[in-house]
This record gives sequence, C-alpha cells and structure tokens, in this order.
Amino acid sequence: MVADAGDLPEAAKAKLLELLDQTEATANSSEPISSEGQLLSSVQGFEAAHPEATGFMNRLATTLANMGI
Repeated sequence: MVADAGDLPEAAKAKLLELLDQTEATANSSEPISSEGQLLSSVQGFEAAHPEATGFMNRLATTLANMGI
C-alpha cells in the first residue's frame, strides 16, 4: 500500500516502510513488553520534542476540566 502511493516522495515511503518493519518486529518479538513504560517514554519524548504543543494541550485540558467538561 505504501509502496504504491504515487504522491509520496521516495524518502517518505522508505521511512514509512522502515517504521512498519520495526512495528512488525516488535509485535512478533517474544520479549515481554512493558506497555506502561513504553507509553511513559513516548510521552516524555514527545514533551521534549514539542514543548509548545504539550503546553497548549495541558492548558486546554486544564481549562476544560475547570469548566467541568
């Protein structure tokens, strides 16, 4: 499917295929996976890479919570 996408640059196709291979390798791995640890690590990485976006989302969630939503 990715390889047939004519409107994607070749570099993007290659990266997507690489990520799919990594995902499949992880899913087929016999090692136990710590979902909580992976989630925490992913969130921390996202916060470090995108501090403005995470700050905005935090303010939005706080505002909604204060409104009772």
